[in-house]
Amino acid sequence: MKMKPCIIGIDFGTTSLSAVIINVENMRIEKVFSRNTNAYIPTSDPLVREQSIDILTSLFYSLLDEIRAIPDFETLAYGFTGQMHGIVGVNSRSEAVTNLVTWEDKSGDMILSEGGSLLDKIKLLSGDKTLSNGYGIITLYKWLNIEKRVEIHSFCTIADYFAGLLAKKIVMSPTMAHSIGLFDIHANKWIGGSIDKLGLKVENFPQIVDDTEIIGYTRQRAINIPIVSALGDNQASFLGSVSDKSTSALLNVGTGAQVSFLINKNEKDIFNKYIDGFETQLRPYDNDSYLIATSFANGGSVYKSLFNFFREVGMDLFNLSNISESELWSNMEKVARNNESENKLKISPLLAGQRMDSGRRGEITNIDSFNFHPGNLITGFLVGLAEYYKSGFFSELSQNIEYICGSGNGLKRNKLFVEIIERTFMKSVNLTPYNEEAAVGAALNAAKAIGVIKSEDESKNFLLNLVHETLIEN
Repeated sequence: MKMKPCIIGIDFGTTSLSAVIINVENMRIEKVFSRNTNAYIPTSDPLVREQSIDILTSLFYSLLDEIRAIPDFETLAYGFTGQMHGIVGVNSRSEAVTNLVTWEDKSGDMILSEGGSLLDKIKLLSGDKTLSNGYGIITLYKWLNIEKRVEIHSFCTIADYFAGLLAKKIVMSPTMAHSIGLFDIHANKWIGGSIDKLGLKVENFPQIVDDTEIIGYTRQRAINIPIVSALGDNQASFLGSVSDKSTSALLNVGTGAQVSFLINKNEKDIFNKYIDGFETQLRPYDNDSYLIATSFANGGSVYKSLFNFFREVGMDLFNLSNISESELWSNMEKVARNNESENKLKISPLLAGQRMDSGRRGEITNIDSFNFHPGNLITGFLVGLAEYYKSGFFSELSQNIEYICGSGNGLKRNKLFVEIIERTFMKSVNLTPYNEEAAVGAALNAAKAIGVIKSEDESKNFLLNLVHETLIEN
């Protein structure tokens, strides 16, 4: 039997664990796996958002067993990516001693006994005013300085943890480290002075390695398979979505949303006025480029909240117990197309607040007896989101960016939203023809690490030629 040479890309998302198997001989996505993790831990504390490390570990090894059992695949390397900002605490043997505290955690809002919030104290001590809730440094300070947890020796992101399980070595790439906070992306090192001011020790922070570093090996069929350092999911999604990186920006709409584009490192000063460190960040990408990313807490989760509202109306007011979800999604789009008013509702869809102002909430205005209808409500939410995202599409981009590369289920499952995005941005939207873009990016990064892809032109051709008639297993 002829073996198919494949790269495995694995993505630890906020709510799912995904993997792609890419045949590097014929550029075909041979198989896609996607598993809902269902790992959130119930809690009475509204500030805490944690996921069970035991559930995630069980899912990971189960997925790995399935991949390894496929008889005709020759695995060349494993690439990893996953949600940024959140962390897992590990002991001196790199074993997890905490659950995963996700990027959604708001423990920074906890009020300290001496007054003021935990986040404000950390900002004051470190001197970094751009830190936000969900950043790993907030959780680490809470663990070590407030809860006094002596078993925690170090930490890592969830993708770093599972890459480390296979490689037997926990390290972090700059793309992940930057998401923790107190990391210098120009020097690619932790900011020791600020860390010291927090009463933490920089020697307990993970070692920084290159994005395409082979960090270790896992044994498979009597062969050592390279494990490549994990990428941040923003960078991995960009790498796995955008073929022409100089003429397109990426709009990804998942649970949250991001507008991302690349700049040469010597162009940084042009965009300094936009980089506030909260919504808009300069992020590591590669030796020549930075990624500018404007992140929005309000993404597909906002539209899902609207979906839940209509479902509750059916259940609570009309006693409908068997509401078809697919039919409701379809009807929401249909009624929005058929019931638009010239006198539109104006909706600020900030249901999840903002990084700069976590207490801010959404608004619906310009309501009258003629426009207050379900279709106008749906359209108003989508237009509000599109206008919200356009704030990350800066005027300096207009001449260079030819189209928007769209990814994420928030766009792919909503044709009306894509049309609204195109009208709002005044650019065409090209949706990626495959799902699991971050996992594809992780695989592409691993292909670079082992020399299967040797240049940017080869990387571009890889994406353009990627065959995507895939088998999806749920």
